[in-house]
Amino acid sequence: MLTKMIEQIERMVLRMEPHRSVRFLNVSPPWAIDALQRARFRRTLRLAAERSSFYREQFRKRGIDVRRIEHPSQLGDFYTTGEDLRQHSAEAFLTGRADTAFETTGTTSPIPKRVFFSQRELSEMGRTSAIGLYHLGIRAHDRVLSAYDCSFWVSPAVLRMAVQFLDCFHVEAGKIPPHEFYERARAYKPNVIFGEPSWLVRLSELARERGTWPVKLLFGGGENITEEARHIVESVWNAPLYLSYGQTESFGTLGAECERQDGYHRNDLFFFFETPETDVEGYGELVYTTLVRDVMPLIRYRSTDLTRLVDEPCECGLFAKRIAKIQARTDEMAVCGMGNVGPWVFEEVLRNVNGHGADWQAVIKHDGKRDVVELHIELDHSNHQPDIERAVLDNLRAGFADFWKNYEMKLYEFRVVPCEPGSLRNGRKLKRVLDQRQMALPRVV
Repeated sequence: MLTKMIEQIERMVLRMEPHRSVRFLNVSPPWAIDALQRARFRRTLRLAAERSSFYREQFRKRGIDVRRIEHPSQLGDFYTTGEDLRQHSAEAFLTGRADTAFETTGTTSPIPKRVFFSQRELSEMGRTSAIGLYHLGIRAHDRVLSAYDCSFWVSPAVLRMAVQFLDCFHVEAGKIPPHEFYERARAYKPNVIFGEPSWLVRLSELARERGTWPVKLLFGGGENITEEARHIVESVWNAPLYLSYGQTESFGTLGAECERQDGYHRNDLFFFFETPETDVEGYGELVYTTLVRDVMPLIRYRSTDLTRLVDEPCECGLFAKRIAKIQARTDEMAVCGMGNVGPWVFEEVLRNVNGHGADWQAVIKHDGKRDVVELHIELDHSNHQPDIERAVLDNLRAGFADFWKNYEMKLYEFRVVPCEPGSLRNGRKLKRVLDQRQMALPRVV
């Protein structure tokens, strides 16, 4: 009875105007959110066990009686992975009627992960996102321009819904070249700009040369960014750049920064977060369970991102706890200005390219302005480098339209680096994608 009452109050709060929602949630006792989480987890678990063929079979094989499970940790070593989504198809996870779907923007495999949702779920995520954006200062009189990529990506759809609840002006430009966005955006005089961080860096370089207009804030999603690159964007526009963290599988935002830029305030109303195995500093792989999804819930989904959960209150005063800035990934995948890249991408760009050995390694760096992708290749003769670089770029252009578009936009640099035969492999296993970017500690403001 108490849980139902709390849930009714929560649904009522999310349907309030954003400023009222923020005030109400800030005074809500922590035990109320905890009770709501646990009740929603039990409901989601039962729903998955009854209607999803994947979960029903997995629970049967493992002898899991969902009626006895009160907390995700009681599921032991059971997790859902991205590989499960690819191998079993999205239909095996469905528990209700879907009317919209999105795909992952990049994975360690050429096979995308498809995730299904309902319009009701989209509306609820939009309302929650509107609360977070209101907390950052977006108001009805603001003018929002978005350069998010609309191709199968969930973020533009969630943002579109959020700005409806904020009742502010919104133009969706899509991920067009920064120079074109710059020329066309000035007519709308936007004071809030959304885009991928590497794209925002390039836009800011153009704005520094050609002039800026008054901007309240910029908001980035889809990839991480160094603090050095963030400073470039902020210094050009004289406005803060905030980041969000999420995945297509989570239906967008799992958390977003506040004005302190010290980790992502997480959405505990819609997700149950865990880091089951951590190091001495508390860092481990983030695992989450969806709590309000009736179409395609995910139980203990492995994000492959290394972070830690921060339960201490943030100095901004917001009620929500935090996810620390992502340290790394547990798989060989990098999210950078090129896009979301894994080993298979570089295997494809090297396909049918003659003159190199079997060993290669992609190294992701940052030069202070943009990401640099260096493809280290063992060559018998370094004078083969120009021919090989041309062949690699031809394959990139022919096989990866999105990566090539980012290259033409100058969102990253691509280099082929010749290496001596036998120099790359120091042990039995060679790490194919090496991310050497050092993410600075969040600033305290």
